[in-house]
Amino acid sequence: MELRSLNLNLLVHLDALLSHRSVSGAAEELAVSQPSMSAALARLRRHFGDELLRRRGSRYELTALAEELRPAVAGAIAGLEGVFGHRTAFEPAASRREFRLLASDFWLDVMGPALSRLVSEAAPLASVRFELLRGWEPEDPLEGLRSVDGMLAPHGVLSGPPHLDLLRTEWRCITSRDNRRVGAAPDPRALAALPWVVYADRFPAVADPGTSIVMRQLRFAGIAPRAVVTVGTFSAVPAFIEGTDRVALVHRSLAERARDLHRLRVFAPPFPVGEVRQAFWWHPRLAQDRAHRWLRAVLRRAAAEVAAGVPGFDLVGGSTRPAETGVGSRDQRAVVAPP
Repeated sequence: MELRSLNLNLLVHLDALLSHRSVSGAAEELAVSQPSMSAALARLRRHFGDELLRRRGSRYELTALAEELRPAVAGAIAGLEGVFGHRTAFEPAASRREFRLLASDFWLDVMGPALSRLVSEAAPLASVRFELLRGWEPEDPLEGLRSVDGMLAPHGVLSGPPHLDLLRTEWRCITSRDNRRVGAAPDPRALAALPWVVYADRFPAVADPGTSIVMRQLRFAGIAPRAVVTVGTFSAVPAFIEGTDRVALVHRSLAERARDLHRLRVFAPPFPVGEVRQAFWWHPRLAQDRAHRWLRAVLRRAAAEVAAGVPGFDLVGGSTRPAETGVGSRDQRAVVAPP
């Protein structure tokens, strides 16, 4: 097979069809008519000798071959964008690009101010749009990243795509200062018997609070807590602790900030828990995007500022020099775990 005999525009059409799993969605992304996209799908079906998209009820699903093609197509698109992206250098001072980032309320509060300020200082005509994770409900997490510049989320929430590790923090237990049910030396069994406040986001796949990252940490330690309050915003958890006999597990920085505001007692968990490692995740197609590479360097600077100025955070790697993995797992498939 010779490339000269192929219309490379079909690669772009194939990428959109595999992403949206529908002719209408692909046509809308590429701003072409549905008949034009249908014609492209017909040519692709003839080329591969496969349906690629198969109707199942009122929806379309990818065939086995289409699933196999997805990582190869994503890599080919990224390669082409890398080649043609060398046409011009990225100039922050003149850029009007809008960077779209997904984040939970907690990580937006932690990273957002520093990041937006650093972007504005270097690229005054550019902008940053932050969107909350709880409104992000893709069928395929990797394809969901295609429409944004990236996601701020800890390991355990997402795995697979390329990522840049940023910050490290620890877990802390919080309870009300006047909670007499928690002794001077908290016992895991005593804590397990208390009512708990837990955070669980509203992704359809993780709607069960029992599968949230907090509950998984607790169950890993052999604790099966009774959740009496479940909230969809992590930063709200301390307010539901004050003046009650409840207990919760939160990030150290949140516990320290809320200690005096909500009259909390903060202590290290008397059971084993892992660390929290915050990262920035993006779609492989952006790996060589010059503006995106600049954004990742700015994110690293923002993380260094947070680590230096906010108690409870450490910069991953202990250096302000931008460092990134550049690639995700071998098959580039994203997996969403409960936040």
